[in-house]
Amino acid sequence: MTSQPVPLGELHPALRPTSSFSEASSLSQGGEYADTSYNSNSFYSRQQRHVSTESRDDALLHQSNSTPEPAPSTYDGSKDPTFYPEVTRYESSSYVPKTPIRGPSRRWVWPWSRSWRWHSSWNMYLFFVFGLVCAGAHHAYYSALNGKPVDDQLQMLRYGTFLAFAAKAGLSAAVVVAFRQRVWTTIRTRLMTVAALDSLFAATEDFTALWNWELIRTARTAIALAVFVWIAPLVVILTANTLLVEPTTILTKTTCPGIRTLNFTFEETNDWRQPTRIGPLFEIPVSLWNTTKPPGTENPPDGWFDYYTAPAPSFQQTATIGAYLGQAVDRKNGSMEICGSGWNCTFSIDFTAPGYKCVDLLDASGQVTNLTQQSGQIAPPFNTSILLPNGPYSYYAFTSGGEYSTTQMKDVGIGGIPNTKPPYPTHLGAFRTEPVVWIGYSVITDANADASNASSFVPKMFACEHYETKYSVVFNHTDRDQLTKVTNRTFLAPIINTTYIPSIDADDGTQDNVTAVPEENYIYPSDVQRYRRTAAYHSLGFVLREFLNGTVEMNPKDHTLVNPTVNTFAIQTKLLDPRNNYFPYPNLPDLVQELYEDMIFSILSKPEFVEVVWASKPDQQSGADVLQPGDFLYPCTKSRMMNVYSYHVRDLWIVYGISILLTLAAIVAGLWAMNEEGAKVPRDTRFSSIVAATRGPALDKVDWGERIKNNHGNIITGEDDTASLLPREKRVERLKVAYGLLDLQAGVGSGGISSGLDEQIRNRPRYGFGLEEDVLQPEKLRP
Repeated sequence: MTSQPVPLGELHPALRPTSSFSEASSLSQGGEYADTSYNSNSFYSRQQRHVSTESRDDALLHQSNSTPEPAPSTYDGSKDPTFYPEVTRYESSSYVPKTPIRGPSRRWVWPWSRSWRWHSSWNMYLFFVFGLVCAGAHHAYYSALNGKPVDDQLQMLRYGTFLAFAAKAGLSAAVVVAFRQRVWTTIRTRLMTVAALDSLFAATEDFTALWNWELIRTARTAIALAVFVWIAPLVVILTANTLLVEPTTILTKTTCPGIRTLNFTFEETNDWRQPTRIGPLFEIPVSLWNTTKPPGTENPPDGWFDYYTAPAPSFQQTATIGAYLGQAVDRKNGSMEICGSGWNCTFSIDFTAPGYKCVDLLDASGQVTNLTQQSGQIAPPFNTSILLPNGPYSYYAFTSGGEYSTTQMKDVGIGGIPNTKPPYPTHLGAFRTEPVVWIGYSVITDANADASNASSFVPKMFACEHYETKYSVVFNHTDRDQLTKVTNRTFLAPIINTTYIPSIDADDGTQDNVTAVPEENYIYPSDVQRYRRTAAYHSLGFVLREFLNGTVEMNPKDHTLVNPTVNTFAIQTKLLDPRNNYFPYPNLPDLVQELYEDMIFSILSKPEFVEVVWASKPDQQSGADVLQPGDFLYPCTKSRMMNVYSYHVRDLWIVYGISILLTLAAIVAGLWAMNEEGAKVPRDTRFSSIVAATRGPALDKVDWGERIKNNHGNIITGEDDTASLLPREKRVERLKVAYGLLDLQAGVGSGGISSGLDEQIRNRPRYGFGLEEDVLQPEKLRP
């Protein structure tokens, strides 16, 4: 028989030419022409019936011995989209058509599209990539929100939920595609009851379908994929809990207006006779002054000068408030002016001001030592013998040794003008030394101590020397309260570098009998700028020393140590503990320094002091003017408590990581199913695929309405004889069927194929569902 041109679409896959056409592999997916994996002798069971394969020469020889029939005219398939080019080579001799059979109508395939076509299995990869992209977008979106103030929370969470649902949908869809591939592999290699098949095909749609023991036993991989599809909504639920709202402190590095600092160099140039006016107020110094200039004289005598008298009352008031408060005084509405409404803020300023440098006077053996100064040594005016437990005092401070005398001349008039004619005494108004602060105190080691127990008290002693000091201070305005913290304290040099000699009285024509060495380090009124700044420092130190000076004495007869006799303003400060019978705190030296610093920082509460300047412009006095927005901005950090988004990255990627790994495992299972035993055609569970798989005649012999019979007409009872008595739907459920190559030679479907069809059509290989005895499956895959 001579070869005839045949439409490629009508050929069984075993008979098609070896040239590749994507249309041939996609025809009737899951149907009777879909499987090409069984063209091997090793796969067939029992009778080993199969479609034999011959070489091209054998096929041509077979055709040459047949009776030739008229062949249709040569047809050019390129002009008709329903036919492929003429085929003259056959890979099997079991079926050789005699006449061309027109295949089903197909759409036109453009020539350039034959080299590349979308493969339905690629949907699995596309869905996976889509889910992965959505997971990444979810992470990026939450990362963008992390730490941001909560605004329109409901809408933000909706967007995140949408991305989580999209990621879940993509991953689930990839698993569903893999599940479909696994379903067909399972039914092609297993004998299963109809009930199990019902559950298998409905596993991703009906949760109760998973509760089938036969299905769990024979289709574990498919069931695992179905379970993932059902638990996939947990991705949406669990990832939604990774973006939370938490109260936190927002920090913003920015600039703030109205920040001030101190610059004592303005004391050097301030003229109390012609004060500077800024806004409604005059600038005021921290000191009061006397003078030698006669009043009402237009031409004062040569050599007149101003000399120091005492601290200014305005400063004494400010420092006293700071001492009573135990902290630096804040300017009224200062926090609002600097930080703004609803904000807290912090800033750091650097300036030079006076400070007290305190040192311990007790050596390792507990003996009192002298104070060593740059200009010499000075012995303490007392020792620890007056302190508890040896003496009656729990606190003893001596701060007036070498104090500047407010009465420099005995015969003076108003304003300290001497009634005598010049020349005046050389040391008139001179700063000879700065008093050293000497403090002794006892520390209680036992809360239940009494005066009779000497071991309950530890006497201590220290001295503080007045130094010019460089400060770095952090100001913290929180809820309109001001807190200060000295971050750096550098002692530069003694304010007056002399050593007081208490045993020598000065006989220099003044009322000030202080003697100190070396005399050349005295600071005289003639050195105007240095003298004025030293006077300011002395005023600040004088107020502190006034608070420190005095004693706290315990009654020796009262062993309970209650009702002490207090003779000091220190009781009004933070130096003494009222809960412990006004005994000093153990860290008294540090507290003395802090008390002095509180007084100094309190100067900032009154912008009219001449020392107060803008932090952004330290060479410009601030005054008490009301600021305009944007004036004198200085770096600061603003903060406030507010609700912000908190993104828990780890929790989100744990959920997505597990989901992605499971999806990858599902894709691998799907690929394995597609490539198992050479079946590279992707499957699905669409209506056309189900119809193609069930249209075979193998199940026509089943009496779906009454009894289920085999080829010999006997009722199939299943595992026991009572099966025939069951209702029809129960009998059908117990029926075992399989999917594979139908055994047509056994007489399957004698009534299932129309007698009007050509004999060669009836004898072509068919794939579909059938009873166990009618379906050929690979033996090595059968359970």
